[in-house]
Amino acid sequence: MVQIAQAVLSLLSFTAQWSQRPLQATDTTSVEVASPEARPNITKSIAIVGAGSGGLAILKGLLDLPQDVRSTWEIVLYEQRRDVGGVWYADPQPPQPPTLPETPLYPLLHTNTPHPTMTYPGFTFPPGTPLFPSHEYVWQYHVDYAEHFNLTRHINVNHTVLAAGWKGSSARGKWIVDVTRTDRPEEVQQRSFDHLIVANGHNHYPRIPHWAGEDDWLGNTPLGKPKREILHSIFYREPEGYINRTVVIVGGGASGRDAALQVGAVTKTYQSLREGSVPPDGAQVIVKPPISHFTIDAVVFEDGSSLSDVDSVILATGYEFLVPFLSRIPKDSGITTPALVTSPATTANSTSAAALTTNLRYIFPLYEHIFSLSPAFPPTALAFVGLPVLIANCPSDRAQALFISHAIADPSVLPPRGEMLDGLVAREANVRARGYDPYYVGHKMVGGDDEAQAYQNALVRFLKRAGRLPDDGREYVEPWRVMARKESRLLARAWSRVEEHGDQARWLDGITTEEQWASVMWRLVDWQAEWEKEHGQGPDTYA
Repeated sequence: MVQIAQAVLSLLSFTAQWSQRPLQATDTTSVEVASPEARPNITKSIAIVGAGSGGLAILKGLLDLPQDVRSTWEIVLYEQRRDVGGVWYADPQPPQPPTLPETPLYPLLHTNTPHPTMTYPGFTFPPGTPLFPSHEYVWQYHVDYAEHFNLTRHINVNHTVLAAGWKGSSARGKWIVDVTRTDRPEEVQQRSFDHLIVANGHNHYPRIPHWAGEDDWLGNTPLGKPKREILHSIFYREPEGYINRTVVIVGGGASGRDAALQVGAVTKTYQSLREGSVPPDGAQVIVKPPISHFTIDAVVFEDGSSLSDVDSVILATGYEFLVPFLSRIPKDSGITTPALVTSPATTANSTSAAALTTNLRYIFPLYEHIFSLSPAFPPTALAFVGLPVLIANCPSDRAQALFISHAIADPSVLPPRGEMLDGLVAREANVRARGYDPYYVGHKMVGGDDEAQAYQNALVRFLKRAGRLPDDGREYVEPWRVMARKESRLLARAWSRVEEHGDQARWLDGITTEEQWASVMWRLVDWQAEWEKEHGQGPDTYA
């Protein structure tokens, strides 16, 4: 099997043109910032890692604080790639396996939820954007957001954080951070910061399951057949590469669903799913149970059935929760203990862990998936943005950013560490009570959209009750977002009909505000539901 090195991601090639308007890269010129020691007027220094949706959200959240609060703060964002946008930013020269790409982005990627549900509150996609846009639109949205709010002056692109360690006590100290330029990796700059915010995403390091016999199967390609392969979906790009192959897709998450729809349309395809999972509407696949093992000739499944004609196995098996720079100690820093311990087989839990720990599925102990409760440093010293899974990223990132910004401005807004730890333990107990292992499902919102929206609402409600935000009597997640997330599949079928009939302009003409986008989605839901009722069609009959 291909051995996957834990390397930095490099994004795929995409050459198609965006028909609505040209894509323009933002002018994120790299800026070298003097150390706080050389700027005695700096009262607080903050480093952010990553310029995807989470990094942009927290950067704006900090800059939105009152000027008299943050006027003497230094805020620096490091982004290792050439522009903002995170996984939505395409790379014209993706590497070949086993070198990891910068992103799992593939050319046919479209959003699987309506774009208004994915936006930062108050900042819409441009007029005319298709309701389920391709990835180019989403990348451009992040570029536009950074430019509109003048965030780029704080962003250092082409800068990689190599290592970060805490030097101090549980009460006070500094982060020592080693940073290098992508084009001059031999030149390492060491900086110190009061706060470190990790927003580098979690779709970088593929989770690779292994089965007995896989190496024998891989090494026994029949004469005249395509060379057998097992590759993670991070390497998946185009379905045409699988023509004349028989494929097994393992997993039913977002990448597994897209691979099933795309690959199943061009070649014989099976999808290996756990009990209770189903393939996406319209997928031309044959469902199989989980893989049990391989023989020299076949893929064997848990029900005892086997397939001897398989050429390719695509592993849509998710990603590991790794933050390599927190597990490395900065050079010549005098620090002896990494900030994050990587321990896949750990038996520690949130109450017994002696340090912040990742078992590759879950980073713990964290308060509200955000603040480290490690006894090594104060809770606001280290924060994460964007860890929750199965959630709308931009609005969730914005809610987390509000929470972090106000806590950094005034740490007393947070409960005592003991209370935060009790809250974490209670959340984990609730996950167990619903039949899940919190150390296995990790940061997933296992209750679906209801839980994801309740999480965001709770963060903002907390700040309102603490007097940090004005209380307008409304929940953070607007009713139209709730509706559109619940009706995503119905809206997807509606939009397919709109595109099939070339009626995009009729629906989108003059649509600019959130209220207008919401109205379009309400009308599409009613329109499609009525059509399906009249024609006796629905999720199982209308692709």
